[in-house]
Amino acid sequence: MAALTNSSLFTAQAAALLDGSERPSRTQNVGGTVKILRAQYIIASGDAANDTFNICYLPKGASVLRSLSSVTSIDPGTTLTLDVGTLANPDVYADGIVCSAGGTVLFGSAVAGTASDLVPATVDDNTVVQVTLASAATLTTGVVLYFTIAYIDWN
Repeated sequence: MAALTNSSLFTAQAAALLDGSERPSRTQNVGGTVKILRAQYIIASGDAANDTFNICYLPKGASVLRSLSSVTSIDPGTTLTLDVGTLANPDVYADGIVCSAGGTVLFGSAVAGTASDLVPATVDDNTVVQVTLASAATLTTGVVLYFTIAYIDWN
């Protein structure tokens, strides 16, 4: 007969159900509530490479899920490459994602090269999420960039 083993999350859930605490999914950063922030930025006539803009705040303790976060737009122009991160680490969430053709581009499409890139980055305090136009050429004024930021609230 095949062996049956439990994950650490399953073990924590079972213990919580037995002791009556019934909050098993919020144990030791293995489970929390997934929340979504949606922000938009409208391309302005003067936007150029290396410009930055703030799109939202993340609450203290939030962990961004790169594989569920994205930017969506119609064709924004000839060249548009974005970095998404914080003031301290400008490309922690997305590094060089190519948005030149429009559509939906996942943050993880450019950062999933190593195992550490897949670990959610947790913020220590209320943190600004900032976008840098890593490269930009012949942008179309008025095109809206919609940012979807998925994060885990561990609290």
